[in-house]
Amino acid sequence: MSAATVTTSASGRPALAGLLSRHAMLAAAILLCLVFILTSPVFGTPGNAANILRQSASVLMLGLAMTLVVLVGGIDLSVGSVVLASATLAGIGLAEGFHPAVAVLMGIGIGAAVGLLNAALVEGLRISPVIVTLGTMIMVRGLSLVALGRYNSWLEIKGPVFDDLARRTVIGVPLDALVATITAGVLWFVLRRTVSGRTLHAVGDAPVASRLAGLRVNRLRIWAYAGCGALAGAAGVLVAARTGLISPSIGGGLEFFAIAVVALGAGGLPAGRVSIAQCVVGVLILMMIFNYMTIRGVPGTWQTTVTGLLLLAAMVGGRLLQRNSGGDVALGEAFRDDFAAMSKTGAAMARGSMAAATVALIVIFAMISPRFLTVPNLIAMVEQNAALAIVSVGAMIGIVSRVVDISPGSVLVLGAVVAALAAGHGVPVPLALAAGIATCIGVYAVNGLIVGGLGLDPLIVTLAAWIWARGLAVSLTNATTVAFPMSFVGVMNTPIVFGFTPAVLFVALAFLAGWLILTRLPIGMRIYALGGDPRMLRQAGVNEKRLRFIVLVLMSLFTAAGMIVMLGRLGAAAPTAGFGLELDAIVAVIIGGASFRGGTGRLRDTAVGVLFLAVLNNGLSGLQMGDAQFFLIKGGAILVALTLRALAQLYFSRPAVHG
Repeated sequence: MSAATVTTSASGRPALAGLLSRHAMLAAAILLCLVFILTSPVFGTPGNAANILRQSASVLMLGLAMTLVVLVGGIDLSVGSVVLASATLAGIGLAEGFHPAVAVLMGIGIGAAVGLLNAALVEGLRISPVIVTLGTMIMVRGLSLVALGRYNSWLEIKGPVFDDLARRTVIGVPLDALVATITAGVLWFVLRRTVSGRTLHAVGDAPVASRLAGLRVNRLRIWAYAGCGALAGAAGVLVAARTGLISPSIGGGLEFFAIAVVALGAGGLPAGRVSIAQCVVGVLILMMIFNYMTIRGVPGTWQTTVTGLLLLAAMVGGRLLQRNSGGDVALGEAFRDDFAAMSKTGAAMARGSMAAATVALIVIFAMISPRFLTVPNLIAMVEQNAALAIVSVGAMIGIVSRVVDISPGSVLVLGAVVAALAAGHGVPVPLALAAGIATCIGVYAVNGLIVGGLGLDPLIVTLAAWIWARGLAVSLTNATTVAFPMSFVGVMNTPIVFGFTPAVLFVALAFLAGWLILTRLPIGMRIYALGGDPRMLRQAGVNEKRLRFIVLVLMSLFTAAGMIVMLGRLGAAAPTAGFGLELDAIVAVIIGGASFRGGTGRLRDTAVGVLFLAVLNNGLSGLQMGDAQFFLIKGGAILVALTLRALAQLYFSRPAVHG
């Protein structure tokens, strides 16, 4: 063999490895497609291909929306609710006799309006995009349900434009899929071939350098959020056309699947580096797998489990192939202690703004309902929100260390299901509970190994756990509630002091443990440093990867404690219980004053945030209103609370900060 041949062969291997590293998900998509075609005679038929394209249209549009906002370093959890709002408003437009084209514009317009609201709060008041869009997610869904309720919660979609989107094909390609594909092509051209598109990449990848270079970072991000909202509105129009009927369930959970397709294609959520092509690949992988599992007769619950595990496997595989790439960029800029820029009095008053808002809520509910301040209702309030309070302590540890976890609700339910199933098979209650606790710890340990070992964004890793753990819980129970032994339920519901059950003891112990961890043990300083300035840890010789693993294991203990309390209160493991618990816990921590950027926050402020939500949940439940009004008022109250805290911080900040 000649020297030239050896050289060519040696250089070819790195070139091939580099090609696979850059296009790992595309290679995975092609491989999956070939395997599915070879193992299913139906999968490769033109009819099924058209079906996949039609199913992908709205998901692709949502993925494009999420790509746009992730590109600039943000995120939008409200896109699923925007889909419902857009579909509802378009349906109302048709019902009221507007031209179908006007109805389409109404749907897209409401999405853009929500995007601008998100941008105003995120960029204008410097509130974390996660918490802002969570608030708008709740409020917009409530507003949509209120509007839909005026039409008996059902709207039929009929109109030339919508009928064409649902049924018409162009050269064998469904029209709605063609619209989504053209939109993707236009966005690809804008982001890759224009100066404006390149500035969006720069804003996400290096926001500080972009400001120094004279780019109007805030304005560009505002446009990104508005564009995200408009695209989510367009996705709502496509959903309305495809379903032909608007119901309250539309859009539920779609925000997480929008994140999933972006993360699936890009191997994470690297701000400034996600691309339209990666989003398209992520959508195709996800929809091909859904379609194949449907053809094979796999139950929908197991499809959800496989989706979560697939997302996790894709991120792990992508990171292993991209060892030399930068880590995933957190959803926000560098650590900044907002209270450090204030005087002592100003900081105290800014922190106290949420306590004042909580007192105001108590006064309002007491005036509306005489029963609100009674002892039985106060006890009920504690019982109803005990699991939230416990999980919020774990969320506080995660947010301070910038190891954000959005899986506790699903993991808690999975642990409860394992415990209930074990007890149902004759396992003694203590051992059954131990099995549930071990399940919670095990899931978090796996997350910790992936986050610590591979440096993946914990938000995305725990998103995968949120999907697969919930799906597994539903699958193991066949979507039915599993009773837990009454001996344990009786103990957990027996008053021990002043009418309070052992749940209050669990809450007290959780806060005591959190206080000890964060303020009295050496690991507490490391946790704050991990979120605030990881370089300090590295210089001190602390193993950052091991610390992230430890943080997630610590959080698992609070999730397990919440599982025990919830089992005791419900008396059973309900696979749908705990839905949204993780988001409420994050809201409580952020409303209390912790920074989503990490490095700062106090446990007593988290207690105030928990109290605010507990009062809000209990007060609204006592008014016996419907889900629509509940979501509308709760989401609005969260946004008002966030605005008040942000305004207080801005008001009491030293002028030098803005000069």
